[in-house]
Amino acid sequence: MLPELPIQAVLPEIGQALSGNHQLILQAPPGAGKTTVVPLELLKAAWLEGKKIVMLEPRRLAARNAALRMAELLGEAVGQRVGYRIRQETKVSAATRIEVVTEGILTRMLQRDPSLEEVGVLLFDEFHERSIHADLGLSLALQSQSLLRDDLKLVVMSATLNAEALKGVLPDAAVVTSEGRCYPVAYRYLDIRRKPPEAKSIASLIAETILSALTEEQGSMLVFLPGVKEINAVERALQGSTSSDIVIAPLYGDLSKAAQQHAIAPAAEGKRKIVLATNIAETSLTIDGVRIVVDSGLERFVEYDAASGMNRMRTRMITQDSAVQRAGRAGRTQEGVCYRLWHENKPLVPHARPEILQSDLAPLMLELANWGAGVDELTWVDRPPVHAVEEASMILISLNMVDVSGRITPHGEAALALGLHPRLAHMLLRAKAEGLGYEAVLLATLLQERTGFSGTDLAEGVRWLDRALQTGESGHLLRHAVNLLKKRTGCERGSRVQTGAAGVLAALAYPDRIAKRRMRGSERFLLANGKGAVLGDATMFLHDDYLAVAEAGGQGETLRIFHAAALSQSELEAWFGDAIVTEEQVAWNDDSGRVEALRLLRLGALTLEQSRIENPSPALVAKGVLEGIRRSGLSVLPWEKKSLSLRERVNFVNRHLPGTFELMDDDTLPKTLEHWLLPYLDGVRDLKGLQKLDMHSILSALLGWDALQKLDALAPETVTVPSGSTIRIDYADPEQPVLAVRLQEVFGWERTPAVLAGKMPLMLHLLSPAQRPVQVTKDLASFWREGYAEVRKELRGRYKKHYWPEDPYEAVATAKTKKGMARG
Repeated sequence: MLPELPIQAVLPEIGQALSGNHQLILQAPPGAGKTTVVPLELLKAAWLEGKKIVMLEPRRLAARNAALRMAELLGEAVGQRVGYRIRQETKVSAATRIEVVTEGILTRMLQRDPSLEEVGVLLFDEFHERSIHADLGLSLALQSQSLLRDDLKLVVMSATLNAEALKGVLPDAAVVTSEGRCYPVAYRYLDIRRKPPEAKSIASLIAETILSALTEEQGSMLVFLPGVKEINAVERALQGSTSSDIVIAPLYGDLSKAAQQHAIAPAAEGKRKIVLATNIAETSLTIDGVRIVVDSGLERFVEYDAASGMNRMRTRMITQDSAVQRAGRAGRTQEGVCYRLWHENKPLVPHARPEILQSDLAPLMLELANWGAGVDELTWVDRPPVHAVEEASMILISLNMVDVSGRITPHGEAALALGLHPRLAHMLLRAKAEGLGYEAVLLATLLQERTGFSGTDLAEGVRWLDRALQTGESGHLLRHAVNLLKKRTGCERGSRVQTGAAGVLAALAYPDRIAKRRMRGSERFLLANGKGAVLGDATMFLHDDYLAVAEAGGQGETLRIFHAAALSQSELEAWFGDAIVTEEQVAWNDDSGRVEALRLLRLGALTLEQSRIENPSPALVAKGVLEGIRRSGLSVLPWEKKSLSLRERVNFVNRHLPGTFELMDDDTLPKTLEHWLLPYLDGVRDLKGLQKLDMHSILSALLGWDALQKLDALAPETVTVPSGSTIRIDYADPEQPVLAVRLQEVFGWERTPAVLAGKMPLMLHLLSPAQRPVQVTKDLASFWREGYAEVRKELRGRYKKHYWPEDPYEAVATAKTKKGMARG
């Protein structure tokens, strides 16, 4: 007998929709009963024809409990008609008709059997969480439905769905909306006078709020915290502050099944429970007796930083839909209260970004390669970002898991079968072939499980984990994880564990993160991918020049190394010799002002060795000279007046008649050195040699004869004035060329000379005999009429030896004094 839940009101509508459609979008608020009632109801559908129901549940705890609850409603043990498959645990049998699965389990099912012949309907529960597995699973299922199984039914369910966006992906879907059943919840926000806490300081405020709520309210309490660290801190803060009737129970993903079940079980009679949880308890869980929620407003999430190639663990404010889900836990069975540790007027982001837009896509791209389809061939709710797809594809090619066409290789197929991230799978496969399989199993466990090891040195971690396994101190979950990997890989412990191989193994998984110390004694390293990283502890790896970095993070350009292991250069050469290349490189030495040619042994961005090339090729030297010019600037070239004038004339014409000539401005010339300067660098290897270059001839050759003639016509270098002198025009200001000439030398000129085929008058700087400007004008005729008489009066008194006629038009232009004119 199914319980009375709001979802039952729309069960006939759901049944009718799926009878006529193969796609359904179901919106049902928390507490409506969609997770447990809908699958059980669909078992009765005639169209199911004995096939299975598979429901994708994002979280392991929710998946297990959904299956347990449905089995309980059927009066059966889990594993009969209702079962589940989650990571490291399976409860199914030949009688199982409903399978609740998590994470990549659905993807594995689709890869093994793309037509899903035994499945009648796929349910995607809590789809609003938008895990990358859910997005991929839906995309593969849509293609399977389209090409292989037009009778396969797809149901997407959630409390907070964007139905319009989903309709673009499921155009044929019916939409059914259920009313929820949530008792009233009262909200109490952080006092506006108090500053909202950060994750590192939240424990004391949470503990204070919990103690206050215990005295103000009745019932058990669910407290949402960002992570295990904060859960432990709050648990410590509450010790000794609560009465004996209070049971404190942590709840997070890596707890044992027994500990998780203890947390969600109802409190014993006469007891109250405080459940300290991560967002694992946000959806698909009802904890009986809880009517108080304390919400820190924070959550921990993993963000892939494409720039560094690293996953970064971050803490952020929750979204609006998460806040609604959390508060709903207080009103599932009775009226409740929610304490929110942020200010009431603080706006929250409506939804979190889907994982597919901010995740490492290497696992997804390997799945697609095995599926045999590219990103563009599938339908996505949110298309994976192009840059992330390209980066993931390059990683898979470098690991020999896909070829350049995107087809999966035998190595990629073997890696996919291990069910690990491609990097770790590659490490395990290579290590097994070299007799280091067990050590690789230990390292993979350290890198993907919560082991309790908090050190930086992975070699120490491997030793610690091996010892814990041998002494029985590792705990059931950790031992189970190691045994599962051993079974998948066929790797067993030998008589001697080579913990010193941790560096090689980490480098196999992360070859782009092999790191070299920048200088002896420094904590700073350069990674093979070109990124910088720093050790947080100066005492670590004191005598090691090379590290294999498995995990790093932090803010800014330089990453902080969290987990690494030491490497030697001999190990690099032995294991990664095919990736090490020899390069001949030139570098400009700023101190000596000359080219130095080096032969480099390189691994990515790392230089393993270098030696000087005594007689480098002229082409290599010329390349180094160009580098020196770019670094030092064009000023190191011998720019005499004539070559500078040529550049200025060209820039002037191009400013007013764009595209007329080759660009010669300060931005363009350094970028095109190979084009115009390289042919003249034979024999040049230092600054002294550069000074012998004839820059005017070089630039003239760049322009060519015809262009030079055109340049002379549009922007002549000089102009002959009435006195007979040839004066250079100044084109330094491309907006307005200037002719600076003594006033006496232009007597007789009736109008201002012009350039650009007569379209632009020159700016005349008319000079006194002492070469000082007495008039600046572009209208010489106006100056003769209106200004000359006044200037003449002043200059006659100051320069009595010079010729100052009354009529400048009829006067003889001269550069001489009166006496010089008389002699001439």
